[in-house]
Amino acid sequence: MRDSDLINDVLAVMPYAQKLGVTPHLDDDRLVCTMPFNENHIGNQQLPALHGGSLASFLEITAILQVARAQAAIQQIETIEAGRAAFPLPVNVTVQYLRSARALPCHAEARMLKVGRRTSTGFCQLWQDDESKPVASMTGVFIQPKS
Repeated sequence: MRDSDLINDVLAVMPYAQKLGVTPHLDDDRLVCTMPFNENHIGNQQLPALHGGSLASFLEITAILQVARAQAAIQQIETIEAGRAAFPLPVNVTVQYLRSARALPCHAEARMLKVGRRTSTGFCQLWQDDESKPVASMTGVFIQPKS
């Protein structure tokens, strides 16, 4: 199964990814996800700043996609069936908010710290217009349920 097919299958079973408008971009082996700006994502109207919940959800989605790619490679997963998906589930997620997220699109990339048959640990970073200035980061442990 191609990475792009796997990513689309996982996104199809995550309705909140569609609600946030998350789009994946594969360039060689690098997966970067984008969440477009949406007025509904604003948490502080005075700044305006994006709500931490939408940022955390976006980070989690990005990490799940990267974990799914890594675990599919070691388990030779061929397909994710919509509605009965055995895609990675978060066990523990810690988000660090580093600066206010402005009314701009967000981008995130996850990298794997440890990939196992049953659990994996990943780190994800979110930025807006400058990748060297992260807005938030997340460390998470994910489990791969048996299909």
